Amino acid sequence: MPSLFQRLFARTPMARSTRAYEFALSQITLPPEPWVLDIGTGQGYGAAFLSRALPDAHVVSMDVRVGCIRWEELKTGPRPPMVVQASAPYMPFAHQCMDLVLAVMTFHCLPEPQRVLEEAARVLRPGGTLVLADVDGHHPIARPFEWVEHLFISPLTHAYTAEELEAMLRKAGFTHITFRKRPGREKGFLMWTIARLPSPA
Repeated sequence: MPSLFQRLFARTPMARSTRAYEFALSQITLPPEPWVLDIGTGQGYGAAFLSRALPDAHVVSMDVRVGCIRWEELKTGPRPPMVVQASAPYMPFAHQCMDLVLAVMTFHCLPEPQRVLEEAARVLRPGGTLVLADVDGHHPIARPFEWVEHLFISPLTHAYTAEELEAMLRKAGFTHITFRKRPGREKGFLMWTIARLPSPA
């Protein structure tokens, strides 16, 4: 059951924003009819956006709790997202079944973060892409953000730096790693991490 704070946060414009997803898609290339996994779907706005922006995609929406999702209130694409209740460190998916894995404002509070990245690498096909959009650990807002999250949401919250993420991603098997900020918002707190597995020989 979502906490009172989580239910109140769900009503804010920030919780409903899909701009982070939109920018992520603008930075990558996907094959036809891709399989896309959205980790930590929350209210479902991101997954619904993905199904609209990628009308030929198979979008899988995963969260440890799915009680906040109200699909009847969301506008989805021709293929509505499939919903799976599961924990990110233990994804119930076959090896090499996804083309894209995203975690938008989610990775900072996931348990066993190294295992989550290893699971993402396991379920991605060779050459597949992982995108993390989250608070930049070097930004001045990072520590206050952690304090608020520790008080109201999760004691696990940690705003990762690019250096921390790169080390973890390389350990998980990702080889092509870039960090990006939205043009014109280079001083913003949100950082996109784009990591790819080696392509098939």
